[in-house]
Amino acid sequence: MIDLNITNEQKRGLAVLFALSIGIAGFYFLNSRPQSQIPVISDMPPIIAQAEQAKLIINVAGKVTNPGVYQLPSGSRVIDAIQAAGNQLKGVDISDINLARVLVDGEQILVGASKYSGGKAVVKKISPDNPLDINRATLSQLDTLPGIGPVTAQRIIDYRIKVGRINALDELKKISGLGGKKFEEIKAFLRVL
Repeated sequence: MIDLNITNEQKRGLAVLFALSIGIAGFYFLNSRPQSQIPVISDMPPIIAQAEQAKLIINVAGKVTNPGVYQLPSGSRVIDAIQAAGNQLKGVDISDINLARVLVDGEQILVGASKYSGGKAVVKKISPDNPLDINRATLSQLDTLPGIGPVTAQRIIDYRIKVGRINALDELKKISGLGGKKFEEIKAFLRVL
């Protein structure tokens, strides 16, 4: 057998180092495990608990079972708002609504807007009297603005997605290709709701 010539003092030192290593390893192991993400709200009054969970206030209007204002969790989508309002009425076409779009606090979802009259589509032309809501405009609608092509229209949509919501028309000046003269040409055709 091999004799290592370890003294009792050295044995105690090794035992302390070993115990310390096990303790540190255990600490890191237990703290690296995922923690539960469910907030404990049972001790809060019901009104406070609801306020903590509901981050968005959305107005669902039009042809739904229960139109009104709803509180939805942050990150909810348009389909969640429509379902909260009891879904669309029977026979109402919602194919023109982007159901997967993430909601923004304070917005209105209009279901079944009367786009048809007598079987024919009624399309109001975008004009200073009928301005386009910059936060709801589609790529094709933006493309109809004077001096705006599909590339600039896509830049507007990308910017809107990046910031979440455009709060003032002047924000459009930050977008490449929308400075000075071009912005002045289109601002009469736009609005912020």
